[in-house]
Amino acid sequence: MSALELGAVIHAGQIDPIDLTEHFLTRINHEDPGHRIYIRATADRARAEAAAASARAKAGLRQSALDGVPMSWKDLTDTAGTETTFGSAILRDRVPDRDALLLRRATLAGMICLGKTTLSEFAYSGLGINPVFGTPANGADAEVERVPGGSSSGAAVSVKNGLAPAGIGSDTGGSVRIPAALNGVVGLKTSIGLLPLDGILALSPTFDTIGPLTRDVADANAIFAVLNQSRPYDLGGASLQGVRLLKPKDVMFDDLDATVAGAIASALDCLSNAGAEIIEAEVPEFAEAFELVARHGNIISAEASALWHDELKNRGDEMYWGIRSRFQLADKLSAVDAESAHIGLAAIANRYRARTSGFAAVIHPTCPRIAPPIADLEHDPAAYDEANMAMTRNTRLGNIMETCGVTLPCQGPGDLPVGLSLMATKNSEGKVLRLAKAAEQALA
Repeated sequence: MSALELGAVIHAGQIDPIDLTEHFLTRINHEDPGHRIYIRATADRARAEAAAASARAKAGLRQSALDGVPMSWKDLTDTAGTETTFGSAILRDRVPDRDALLLRRATLAGMICLGKTTLSEFAYSGLGINPVFGTPANGADAEVERVPGGSSSGAAVSVKNGLAPAGIGSDTGGSVRIPAALNGVVGLKTSIGLLPLDGILALSPTFDTIGPLTRDVADANAIFAVLNQSRPYDLGGASLQGVRLLKPKDVMFDDLDATVAGAIASALDCLSNAGAEIIEAEVPEFAEAFELVARHGNIISAEASALWHDELKNRGDEMYWGIRSRFQLADKLSAVDAESAHIGLAAIANRYRARTSGFAAVIHPTCPRIAPPIADLEHDPAAYDEANMAMTRNTRLGNIMETCGVTLPCQGPGDLPVGLSLMATKNSEGKVLRLAKAAEQALA
């Protein structure tokens, strides 16, 4: 059941939040004994919050439509009295004394914190491989252990495997959308600066965002409203009739594997049949952005290295090489290069907004490939780096262009998950969520 469906049956008195929370805690213990999905469950906190939610429900005093509904939280979210590690051995035993602001908002709305989910160390990979705490296997393949996508790996798998109705992740270069796409769930990438990051461990302040991973668009809308302290957007009557969508000719549709190419083609046909006008056009800003980064260097590496310099200097050998190597990209980056990248990317984003202003959204494959096996990448630096660059190619353009967006599952029957993304201009979450709702209905 979706989070909103669970909230409705709580409201109707058909299920008690105490029983619901015990259901999920039992599943976590049974399905995740190695703590690969949840680094740690917060059982005592969850039970206390469930008891309070139960009392409110019986008294007719529920705080929101999601009061009494459990949720998972990525382990970069400060949680009072609970170790918060950023997925790294370097930060073991780091115990904050207060909740992150967004966790406080969710708690005040009555949502129950089930625990802290695994992520790529320092949230710095699109693959989700984490040998330090264990890599959660992708929830969509019971035969082969495939990458879950990163960095919000545990968040996505907790939802896919029924260990939480919804999860909170972060997205700096695709870290909500990639794992959502690879596991076949919905992911909302919010606009930069819209949700407060107080108490959220930072990778790159320029690009860091927080967003939910959910079973459907309605849940993403409802949870975003809680986090944003706003009313949920009205998704009723959402339609694609007459909506103009831009399909980029360049970069985003290059080198798709056969499963992704087939799923995306079928999805675009569904959207067209539902009334959308899909227009193919060049978006040269995508290639320009990548050329600028190649020339001047990666802003994320520069900011991450500056933020965590002392920890890396003193204990960098405790970090997985796949993550440490990304921090080391900043070693030869000068201050002039970093500022040139900031200025140049901002100018490119402005040109992108002007080019796409006549369209409701840009539509594209979330990832160009299905999830590869973990074993093919974990111990092979060349394969790891190549796959990471491929998986993040399309999503990191969304961060560079300062967009918000939603990824929806669109794979064919029996296929591994494929994500279809709708990408809209900054601070247009209402528009992109309505478009996503209409697209969800067309794809169904």
